[in-house]
Amino acid sequence: MKKLRELETFSSVSNMDEFVSEALEVLEIKELDRSLLRLLAGYSCKFIGVSFMKVQTMADKLEVSYKTTQRALKRLKDIGVIQRVRQLREVSGGFGSSLTIIRPIELTDGRQASKPVTEGAEEGSPKRETFYLKAYKKDIKYIRHQEELDYSYLSEFIPAQFIDTVKPFVKPEEALSLWSKAQVVARKYAPSVVDIIEPAIRSFKATVMAYKTNRIKNSFGGYFWGALSGVFSTEQRRAVSSQRFNWLEE
Repeated sequence: MKKLRELETFSSVSNMDEFVSEALEVLEIKELDRSLLRLLAGYSCKFIGVSFMKVQTMADKLEVSYKTTQRALKRLKDIGVIQRVRQLREVSGGFGSSLTIIRPIELTDGRQASKPVTEGAEEGSPKRETFYLKAYKKDIKYIRHQEELDYSYLSEFIPAQFIDTVKPFVKPEEALSLWSKAQVVARKYAPSVVDIIEPAIRSFKATVMAYKTNRIKNSFGGYFWGALSGVFSTEQRRAVSSQRFNWLEE
């Protein structure tokens, strides 16, 4: 029991859930890998971050083959978000089944899936140039809809200025994901910055410009994350410098 407690990677279940939610927002990975990470989190609550699930059990719950599940585990392991630890049998000796540990890695940029996300304009739509970020339908929590979500649903979640800026380019689901990225980056890199709308808009415009000039090598979402990180880091330095200057004046 004590050895297993030492393997815990989070101080509370809520901390683990917060990390997994952020990882699913940031990491551009296959839909199966996303489902697997959510599954592991759901079975990592007794020892927080540590799952005892066997690969076959994971496969059964995901309704895929054993080998497909192994490949998904390897992809998550390769980007560092999980670790597989083999157990030693204390009585009979030898190796037992492996544990899967969710690792709280630093989510400092948009890590890419094994297959880059397609970018480009949406065919058959003369009014909108759509940037494909990733699959959204299974990631938007608590929203279940039969018809396409429209922007009227987002006014309570996204500032009007940000909506007006991104609306000509992205769908509502994508706008929600973009604003969520901005909030995550602001919390991480600019805790002293009060107004995050203007830096978020500036980052989006920079990403659009990069897209239109063919400077985005991977995905729009990943580039946006990098732009946000740079802009908010600069804003944080300005905010801290301003606070110091005001203190000296007093």
